[in-house]
Amino acid sequence: MSESADVSALAVGLGEVRRQLAGEVKVRQAVIKPLDQAQRALKDPHNNAVALHEATALLENAPEEVALPNNYTDLIKALRDVADENLAELEFTFARDLREAFSTIGITLDGPPNKLIAELFLVEPDLRKKQVSITFSRQLATKPIKLEVEKVVSAYQKAYKDICERKVDYAELLAELYEAYVRVLKLSDKKMGTRISILEVFRELVIVRQPLAFRKDPNKGRFVDYPKTHFAYDMLKLRQHQQLTHEGHRLNLGTATIDVGADSSKAIFLATGATEGAFIRDLYFEK
Repeated sequence: MSESADVSALAVGLGEVRRQLAGEVKVRQAVIKPLDQAQRALKDPHNNAVALHEATALLENAPEEVALPNNYTDLIKALRDVADENLAELEFTFARDLREAFSTIGITLDGPPNKLIAELFLVEPDLRKKQVSITFSRQLATKPIKLEVEKVVSAYQKAYKDICERKVDYAELLAELYEAYVRVLKLSDKKMGTRISILEVFRELVIVRQPLAFRKDPNKGRFVDYPKTHFAYDMLKLRQHQQLTHEGHRLNLGTATIDVGADSSKAIFLATGATEGAFIRDLYFEK
């Protein structure tokens, strides 16, 4: 065998050894990095509760090919206890601060730290994701918010104003809903009183509510949005005010079965409170 052939084979062999060792290093780093993170977090486990929780989750799923000490499982179980305890304390502290901040704007937050009730809204801090979500009628009322009390209060006030403080003529809205229902009946060649998918009627209602300018020249710039949060709130007000009859025709809502209710393409959840309500599958008007 020539010298050049020997050198080439030697380079291939060394490359294979390096790849194998690099793979082992990468696998070991999958454990070493979260170990380092956990050690740093333990210096102040309360304020570093989220980082401690993240590190623990990674250590609980260590690669099987890594040879671990005999006491590894016990250590990680103890670490999980510390992580959970401190995360619960941090959730309580953040919820306490939220309650105090909301009280300054005249709102009492009820419920557990991870699901706070603000009138018709749910405020749900998720320290693991480092964000807070505000929902109404199981729909996001805002984009996720950072874990900052002031930003949560501000986002809530904006969402409340956007959803609950709109000027709505509910008699006119019911007339528009009736028109949307009739239009869907005509398109499907069905008779008055037929149950129609609430989603079909809702989509038609969005079109019915568009201004004349959009109907003459449909384009994105002239489109007026009507999100499901607005629809759910308006339906709540219609029922509260018992404004359910238009020109002798009464609005009826058909609840969905449990399996259908879980499918957002077949039903809409209509709230009657922050945590109460029902999945509605269809609606119809009848004399």
